[in-house]
Amino acid sequence: MARIHTMTSMELDDEEKLDAAMPLPMPDKPEFPYGLKICLTEAEFKKLDLDMSEAKFGGIFHGHFLARITSVSTSESPNGPCCRVEAQIEDLEIESEDEENERDGR
Repeated sequence: MARIHTMTSMELDDEEKLDAAMPLPMPDKPEFPYGLKICLTEAEFKKLDLDMSEAKFGGIFHGHFLARITSVSTSESPNGPCCRVEAQIEDLEIESEDEENERDGR
């Protein structure tokens, strides 16, 4: 049976946003895990043949990428097994979701 791929939000829940030293929600805590951010510069926009001036704060883009796993580690902790996988994005394709939503009347 083929696996169906769906987009999953990686947003941190309220418990994950709590500060370990002071268990109170912190308004300046990130909404998503630190390691999931991607940065694109003029060089990447040029490689992708995209106009950087079209990037707007708060805009959404759709991306597909291929990443090579560069590290796999597992360890035991008091809370059970821990796994960490690191990957380097090697190939990337993006398109504006804002434009697609406008075309579809959303």
